Amino acid sequence: MRLEINTAQASESFLRQQRFVNDVSHELRTPLTIIRGYIDLLESYGASDPELFKEAVSSIKNSAQNMQNLVESLLFLARAEQGRQPLTKVPVDLDELLKKFVEAYHSPRIKLSKLPPCKILADADFIKKMFSAFVDNALRYSTPDTPVKIELTVSGDAAILKFIDKGIGIAKDDAEKIFDRFYRTDKARTKLSDKENSVGLGLSVAKWIADRHNIKISVKSKLGEGSTFALTIPTITI
Repeated sequence: MRLEINTAQASESFLRQQRFVNDVSHELRTPLTIIRGYIDLLESYGASDPELFKEAVSSIKNSAQNMQNLVESLLFLARAEQGRQPLTKVPVDLDELLKKFVEAYHSPRIKLSKLPPCKILADADFIKKMFSAFVDNALRYSTPDTPVKIELTVSGDAAILKFIDKGIGIAKDDAEKIFDRFYRTDKARTKLSDKENSVGLGLSVAKWIADRHNIKISVKSKLGEGSTFALTIPTITI
């Protein structure tokens, strides 16, 4: 019996590794193909066509950034699984952290409202990384002229932080899977802009950070109307 269990576990582990390698290979193939294609164009026509040169440099830059994001996210999750991603939690003013994050993000589409003062026990760098994942996701799946609203309220011993978009929404069957690595669905989560770098890992990273801070995540969404990611964050008093 023990041998059968170990064999089954080994088989499942092998399948997970195989899926992981296939997913990574798929994510790398697209930017590499774009880079190679534009390099070929530049070799043939780039010197005599300024517009092509500009387009090629921009696309190569975006594709290289996409690959860098993928590698950084993979390294983050690998260290997390191995217990080598330590957090240093200290009292943090959540409202001030949000304000600084939005200022540093430099997007006119982000609208910050309802910012009551509250403190949490957190690793500020990791929390900002989590913010970035939710904002990136909201912007990516919304039309370019649609704002993304960040709303903070306090109720009892918890802060409720919402990321609200009026984008394309998420199908009900997909809502529980969006935090899985590399998960996307062509039906509901086709990104609206190829210029947005997406490697299918941002929400996985956000979920890991949330779990380590005892933050509960809920998702409400309707296809064609948008999504709301609500984070319930324990607050502290000093």
